[in-house]
Parts: sequence; C-alpha cells; structure tokens
Amino acid sequence: MSRIVQIAPVGFEYDRIIEGVIYHPSNIIYLLKSYKLIEDESDPDKKMIEIAKKFVNNLNAHFLNTKICEPIVKETILIELEPIIQELCKIIKEELETYNVDKIWINISTSTKLFVSAAMYVGSFLPEKIKLFYIDASNYTVNDLFNPKMTKEEIKNNFEEKGITYKYDVSSYKSVDVPSYPFEILSDPKKNFLKALKKLTDENSDKMVKFMNILRELKEDPYDKTVKMRYSHHIKKLRKRNLLVEKSHGRERKYALTQEGRILGLILSYF
Repeated sequence: MSRIVQIAPVGFEYDRIIEGVIYHPSNIIYLLKSYKLIEDESDPDKKMIEIAKKFVNNLNAHFLNTKICEPIVKETILIELEPIIQELCKIIKEELETYNVDKIWINISTSTKLFVSAAMYVGSFLPEKIKLFYIDASNYTVNDLFNPKMTKEEIKNNFEEKGITYKYDVSSYKSVDVPSYPFEILSDPKKNFLKALKKLTDENSDKMVKFMNILRELKEDPYDKTVKMRYSHHIKKLRKRNLLVEKSHGRERKYALTQEGRILGLILSYF
C-alpha cells in the first residue's frame, strides 16, 4: 500500500486539520504541537497554550478513534524559522529513508507565516514528493464578535471548542494547492562548502571562519594552491547568489553565511 503522509501544525484549529485529511487522504498525519516553556504561572500565554494543547489531544483522539489515519504528535518550536525547517527536514528524511514514502502533503493553513516560508523552502528541494496545500475557510470565530445574536460566553466557548475557524456546512472549507518551485541545483563542491561552513559556524562563537579551516573540514589540503583556486571559483558563485560573505585581512580570508546561506546549509545537511 502506498504511504501517504501529511504534516499539519495544529495551532488553534480543529476542523481545518480534519478537512485537510478529507481533501488529501493520508495514512499518517504528523500533528505539530507548538512548544513554549512556561516558567511563570502568571504568563498571559498560559491559557492559550492550554487551549492549543487541547486541540492536539482532541485531534489525536479523533484520528485514533476513526482510524482515518495514524496520528503522530511532534512537539516543536513553531515561532522560529530554523527550528521549523529542522523539524520538517527530520520528518521528511525519516519518511524517505525508513519508509520510502510516496507523497508528503503539508497543510500550510493552520500555523504562522514563518511555517509557510519554511514549508516552501523545504518543499522546493523535493517538489515531486512534497506537496503544499491551503485550506481556505469561510467561517472565522472572530467574525462572531460582530454577531449581535451571540454572547461573549458563546463566542469564547466556540473558540475553545473549534479554534480560529469552524465548519458550518459542506461549503465551509475548500482546498487550494500551493505550488513549490524546484530549487536550482548546486554542484557537490558548492553544497559541501556550505555544509562545512555551517557546521564550523555552529561549533564556534565566531561567525567568520578561516578559509583554511573550511578546507580542513572538507578533508582538503589547505596549502595546496590548486585546491584553493578550485574552491575560490565555487566561492565566487556562492557569493554571487548571496549565500555567504567574505572578509580579507592581508592574505587571510574568512567566510560567514548569510541568512539565506544558513537556511540552505541547514536543508542540505539533511538532503
């Protein structure tokens, strides 16, 4: 049987997650649960986090009971770009290598704009396997604030039960496919240079890394002029694409990743 996977950040949604599976039937659904450590009981986010956790628990129970698909709950940071990309890469890599997944759907309608950006970055590396979709909603809980027939308590209860959107009838939701465009492939030396630079940057507090240290990380002879010339050509191309920056002090060269370079280096470390 084909293995079809769906990834859905839950946020404050219930029906919208279920509709995603109705439109795009899947065997497995990863429910991404936002993580935030609450150290102070007076934290204003505490109540909202409790509500969000309830949605995750209710959705997990729904899929277990209906057996529509198997739920897997993953706790991750959904408000920072790199942790989101890393979580998506981990899930996708495991699905590809362990289960030989046929298709991965990502629901981009139920979380932050940062998650949308992360999903589009990651999806561009494997557009033949990874498909993005958005569940367009007609009924938003916030609109009920302007309904004179509904009390504040009713609106509050509606939000706690259904979240930001809810299903009123069969026309309440529709699915919109979101295309991702294939990433322009880099040659292996360029990929390896970015990965080596990211690894050394993460291991050291100094964001600028010496050229010779990068060559050592690549298992190259840092004193070989031919090697230096060959990588200088690749570096020029990477700089042109705004993936890294260079600083020179005398004959010594140092490099650092741009934000684009860090994201690309992170994704390349998985794929």
